[in-house]
Amino acid sequence: MTNDQEVLFTKFLDYLQSEQTPPEYLGEAPESTNLFDVYQMVAEWTALRHEVKQQGKLLRSTQDALVQALEVTRADKEQLQIRLEESQKQASAKFEQQQEKLLKDLLGILDALDRACNYWQEELEALSTTSNPKPTLQKGFWTKIKQWFAGKEVESTLSEKSVVSESLSEILTSNQQGVELIRRSLLEVLRQRRVVPIAAQGKPFNSQTMYAVGREEKAGVTDNTVIQEVVRGYLCGDRILREAQVIVATGVAREFEK
Repeated sequence: MTNDQEVLFTKFLDYLQSEQTPPEYLGEAPESTNLFDVYQMVAEWTALRHEVKQQGKLLRSTQDALVQALEVTRADKEQLQIRLEESQKQASAKFEQQQEKLLKDLLGILDALDRACNYWQEELEALSTTSNPKPTLQKGFWTKIKQWFAGKEVESTLSEKSVVSESLSEILTSNQQGVELIRRSLLEVLRQRRVVPIAAQGKPFNSQTMYAVGREEKAGVTDNTVIQEVVRGYLCGDRILREAQVIVATGVAREFEK
C-alpha cells in the first residue's frame, strides 16, 4: 500500500470513529434504528403477490358475471322483440279480419243496391211498354168511324192515365237515380280501399276468382265462357275478397246419326 493510500485509509478510520453532527435538515436523530430484514421484505412481497392474485380472480369472476348478465339482458331483449313482433302480427291479423268482415258486409249492401237498380230499371221499361202500345191497323170505313167516336169518349180517361203514367215514370226515375248515386258512392269508398269488382261476364271461366254454380247449353258461345253473373265477385288488392258466382256456357250436345 502506498503512502497516499495509507493516509486516505487512516482518515477514513478517523471519520468512522469520530462523532459526526447530523445536518439540520435531518431533524432529530431517531431513538432507535432497525436493521433491514430481507426475509420480512420477501414475506411482505409474497403476501402482496397473493393479494394481487386474489384481486385478479375476483376481477375475472366479476367480468364473467357481467358478461353473463349482458347475455341474459340480450336474450331478454331478443325475446321481448320477438313477442312484440308476434303481438304486432296478431294485432294486424285481427285488424285485417275485422276489416275483411266489414268489407264483406258492405258488399252485401252493394248487392242490395244492385238489385234495387235492376228492379227500378225493369219497372221503367215495363211502364214505357204499357204507356206506348203499338198501333194496330184497322180496316173498313165504319170501323174507323167507331174508333173515332170511341176515342172521343175515352179521350179524357186516356189523358188522365197519361198524366199518372208520366208521374209514375218520374218517381221511378228519381228512385233509380237516388239508388244509383248511393251505389256509386259506395263503390268509390270501396275503390279507395282497393276493393274492385271481378270482371266475369263474357270472360273465360277462371277457377281462381270464380265459382261455377251451374252450366247451361248455349249455341254460338265458346265453351267455359261466363254467360251469367249470379253474384258479383270482388278483389281486395291482390287478394280475393269474394268469389264471383257464375253460370258457365257448355257446348250444345251433338246428335250422332245411327
